[in-house]
Amino acid sequence: MFNFLKKGKEFNRLAKAFNGINVMVQDVYPQIQQNPSRSEFGETLLAIAFIASKGVDDRIEEGNIAIDAKIIVPTIQRGFITIMYAYQQTVGKLHIMAEQLEMSNIVQEVLDKGPAYYKIEKTIPPQLIDNI
Repeated sequence: MFNFLKKGKEFNRLAKAFNGINVMVQDVYPQIQQNPSRSEFGETLLAIAFIASKGVDDRIEEGNIAIDAKIIVPTIQRGFITIMYAYQQTVGKLHIMAEQLEMSNIVQEVLDKGPAYYKIEKTIPPQLIDNI
């Protein structure tokens, strides 16, 4: 029973992470379409990539959550959607924006927990990281 509750808690945290990332992506995406300025949006994309790595990728991996599992992410769509769909709507759009700003390699490095990930992690207060 405790394992079931723990899994539910992880799904809830994953949904909140997707929800937060989607809000950021929906805010930045149209701006980048109009003005693809790396100097203006570069740090924002790296922050979104960090949150996606920590809040989404880590939870999916650590919780051994299947990508076809159903989840509710209100800012993406009403009702249940698959984790794969939520990922495409958030991290997928992050990749599109990264390509437009010629930042694909550095964004992928953050998502893969390369050196850029740890460089960003050092700049974020621990209490904020704990809330991702």
